[in-house]
Amino acid sequence: MPAPAQWIRAHERLSHDIAKAAKKAGLPFRTITDLINTDKRYPELLPVLIDWLQNVEAKSGLTTPAELHDFREALYRSLTTIDAMGTEAVPLLFDSFYLQPPAPPIILATIGTALKYLAAPTDYPRMRQLAVDRTLGYGRAQIFEWLLRADPDDGLSVALSELDDPSVRPYILRSLRVIKHLPASLRPHIEPLLEDPDSEVRLQAKRTLAKVGK
Repeated sequence: MPAPAQWIRAHERLSHDIAKAAKKAGLPFRTITDLINTDKRYPELLPVLIDWLQNVEAKSGLTTPAELHDFREALYRSLTTIDAMGTEAVPLLFDSFYLQPPAPPIILATIGTALKYLAAPTDYPRMRQLAVDRTLGYGRAQIFEWLLRADPDDGLSVALSELDDPSVRPYILRSLRVIKHLPASLRPHIEPLLEDPDSEVRLQAKRTLAKVGK
């Protein structure tokens, strides 16, 4: 099915702004897809991307929540770059978890992935708050790995408290393996999950148990 004309125009406007800034900086990029797919850095383009995320409704001309969420997702992906650390992109990503109406979990997961790479240690309280907010469903899945790396003791406490939520259970089990030496006290939490109805949970439980001390 062809994309609606309004959607096409919105991407043309964004591409125009990206290409203009890229040309000025001597960079080869022309579209948001170029940025998502490259392994090159583009710090000069971040002001354009941040401006678009801040003002997406006015700049894109899109009006339906579903279109706006889909359009923002590409911006989230393009901002998942090292040069966005410490910029205004980070608070915008936090705020994007709570747009109304809410984004679907798959898009929330994209935001979570971005924050997993961009959040600073000082963001720990906000990341923790996201991790325990069950209204976000599996959109918070990537947050657990960040917590466990940032503060293994508290992160482990948070992860175990959320392990009974099926929407994030396999992600938590996988994330636990970022801890080099998993304590034997985890066995009672993980062993019952070897019989979980979800095959992915069973797989992750088995792999994580292999890392748990005796």
